[in-house]
This record gives sequence, structure tokens and C-alpha cells, in this order.
Amino acid sequence: MTYHSTFRRPLRWAAAILVLACLQTGCDSSPKLGQVTGVLTMDGEPIKNGSIEFIPSAGGRPSLALTDEQGRYTAYYLPNVPGAVPGKHRIRFEIAKAKPGDPGLVRPKGKGKPKGEVTLEPSTIEVVAGENQVDFKLVEAQS
Repeated sequence: MTYHSTFRRPLRWAAAILVLACLQTGCDSSPKLGQVTGVLTMDGEPIKNGSIEFIPSAGGRPSLALTDEQGRYTAYYLPNVPGAVPGKHRIRFEIAKAKPGDPGLVRPKGKGKPKGEVTLEPSTIEVVAGENQVDFKLVEAQS
């Protein structure tokens, strides 16, 4: 046995193990996400075209959601990637300028609520791995 064949055998095994590990995990570099769905209402009525932003307290990419005609939403970490990073999130809201599925969806701007009119409850949530059902209510602000 030559030096070259002795040296190459461990490298082949290491490469094979690395390939198998990537195949098993899918070589996915995106973080583990919790699926976040729910309904947005005010006085028991669904709010359509609401834009909800889930901002991780620990920093990082926020997730976005738009409500449909029944006030239902699903949070998306990236286009076609539903979910939000696990952990505590601050929530911002505004009436969307795009409808669900429109390519023009942009993040909400401002402080997350119409000026002095309504507040969003809850204003913070904890996302865990797996399914998260979070229903939001818009409540008239107290003067």
C-alpha cells in the first residue's frame, strides 16, 4: 500500500460522511421556525388587509403577515417560507397597501398602529417551535 492510497482513504470516508450529513439535514442554513397563524378582529369582526410584522426581540429578520377577507393570517419569514424565529416578538400593525399574494407587500411603517385610535392586543408574543395560534384584537385606545 502506498502513502497516497493510505492518505486518501480517510479523506474519502470524511467526504462521504459530510455528504450523508448534508443529505439528512437538507443542508438548510435557515433557522428553525415556529408556524404562526391566527385571526385579527375588532369588536368581533374580521379585519381584512391588515399587515402584521413580527419583530424578534433578540434581533434578526422579522416575519410578515397579511390578513385575508376573514381576518386570517399566516406569518412568513421569507416569501414562500412560512414561520417566525422562536422567541419573544414585538408586534406592529397597519392596514396593508397590498392584498395577500401581491408582490408589492412591504413591511409596515410607523409605530404599528393608527395614530391614537386603536391598539393591538397582544402587543408581544412568544413564538415556540411547532404550531402557534395567536389571535389579535384591535381595541379602541383609551383617551
